[in-house]
Amino acid sequence: MTKRIEWSIRAIRRGRDDGMALITVVIFGTVLVMLVATAAAFSSSGAINSRTQDDWNAAMSAAYAGVEDYKSRLANDTTYVQYRNPASSFSSTSTGGLPPTTNPAFGADGSWANVPSGSPGVQSRSFFRYEVDNSQYSATGVIKLRSTGMVGKEVRSLVVNVRQQGFIDFLYFTDFEVQDPTQSDLDCNSSTGKPNYAWTYSTNTHDSDCTEIQFGPNDVINGPLHSNDTLLICGSTFNGAVTTSNTKSPYYKKVSGCSNPTWSATYGPPTVDSTWGMPQTNLQMKSETRTDLDSVKRPGCLYTGPTVITFTGDGKMNVKSPFSIKTQVKGDPPSDGIAAPMCGTPGNVANGLGSKTGATIDVIPQNLIYVQDVPSSGDPNATAVGTWPANFTCLNTSSKTGFQIDTTRFPMSTETVPSATPSHYGCRAGDVYVQGTLHGQLTIAAQNYVYITGDLLYQDKTKDMLGLVGNNAVWVWNPMNGGTPLLAKDRTIYAAILSVGHTFMVQNYDLGPTSGRGSLNIYGAIAQEFRGTVGKSSGQGYTKNYNYDSRFKYTAPPKFLSPVSTTYGISTLVEVPKAFKPDGSPAG
Repeated sequence: MTKRIEWSIRAIRRGRDDGMALITVVIFGTVLVMLVATAAAFSSSGAINSRTQDDWNAAMSAAYAGVEDYKSRLANDTTYVQYRNPASSFSSTSTGGLPPTTNPAFGADGSWANVPSGSPGVQSRSFFRYEVDNSQYSATGVIKLRSTGMVGKEVRSLVVNVRQQGFIDFLYFTDFEVQDPTQSDLDCNSSTGKPNYAWTYSTNTHDSDCTEIQFGPNDVINGPLHSNDTLLICGSTFNGAVTTSNTKSPYYKKVSGCSNPTWSATYGPPTVDSTWGMPQTNLQMKSETRTDLDSVKRPGCLYTGPTVITFTGDGKMNVKSPFSIKTQVKGDPPSDGIAAPMCGTPGNVANGLGSKTGATIDVIPQNLIYVQDVPSSGDPNATAVGTWPANFTCLNTSSKTGFQIDTTRFPMSTETVPSATPSHYGCRAGDVYVQGTLHGQLTIAAQNYVYITGDLLYQDKTKDMLGLVGNNAVWVWNPMNGGTPLLAKDRTIYAAILSVGHTFMVQNYDLGPTSGRGSLNIYGAIAQEFRGTVGKSSGQGYTKNYNYDSRFKYTAPPKFLSPVSTTYGISTLVEVPKAFKPDGSPAG
């Protein structure tokens, strides 16, 4: 009996143990199932989040791809700037329509362009589209582009300013580091009509018929510099990046007996860069004064013959241009024209361009002035040879040239006229004489010479901007009576300066006292075909003090001339709220 009872108790205990084990297994199994389910859910969520994050980052890369696509199209066709999608609100103030060859990136009918995958036959998940604002291109050379990238359901947009890279990317640009052959009277040109670069010779020196020009020991260059030629340096100071097309290390040539140059601590000695090509002439700028071209939305002003411009600091300028008849034209060669009110009234009338006092007018806003030679016939601005407008006197003699507009006279009455090719102060030449304080944004181009006859200043250094483009030389006017200066020392010039076919230089740089003419202070940019002399090591002439206008990294004077071949860079970039939904419809 007792044994049965013990057996029964053991059986009950064994049953209880078995039940507890089963319950434990069930509990642990449930927990494991929950853990597995949680892990699976977490893994799935992580994968989704990871994919979303990847798509978010990739969408910005796709937007960048859109920018690069547009830059590439511009580089291959500089006229591509005229195209846009008129239906885009971003392009509402722009001009032009869709290109004749379909480009899905313009987003017409909701289209997107696909970012190439890099694998033939495989389409990537990345897409882009862009919108163009070209409303400021003619004035500043800047195109505003909004590029949108899409990957999956992620969309991101950015806005960039695309700007053509050009001469004003440098404080100082020179094609050849020799004196202009027309000024030195030496046969420096090769069979191509231009000199050879020094680095093409084993000696890294120009032909003996060329006059090489060096940077002197007191010269200070405060900004980026590029030369297509070999730089000849004598102890100068360079406080910006220096590049050259010379491939012969150390990429410059030190003048014998001179101290070493001082290089920027940030940029160091010169590095090698590509060759930038000069345009043949600046005559294409004259087309900006035509009224019959669809590409010219805001024609500038065409003046004819010797033209004297004085900025008065109050947003106005005084213009004396007696030969000017039609200040905007049509046709090439011109067949007709108008006297545009904004350019001043032609002729000898009150406040007229040909009056004794000239025309005082508003500075032409964000536009261009072109000064041409006087045509002799078959042109709306033609004046027969030997015929002179009212208030204009030609002072030509057998030994010198010159003219007088009322009391304004070139040369000065006591001035010894220097020799130059073509001659100084031509009575029918497309020369412009400019000085004063500018308040506005303007480019002045001349078919012949540009003379800077006094200080050229800005009334507002943050907003005002001036471009000077001479087809021939751009002269710093420095009149002399024999060896005696007729103007005060020092000269200050705010401008982007370009001499297309010749040089930027000081008139009579080799005359005057050995104590010099003081400092030539440039705030802007200088580009020229040949190195221009501004002073001599003996002390005559000016000492350089050149300073870069950093605004030229982002913008340019209106309708300024660019190299024959160029690339496009991004001057500013900012991410903005997405412009579109994944289905291509506007986001807001």
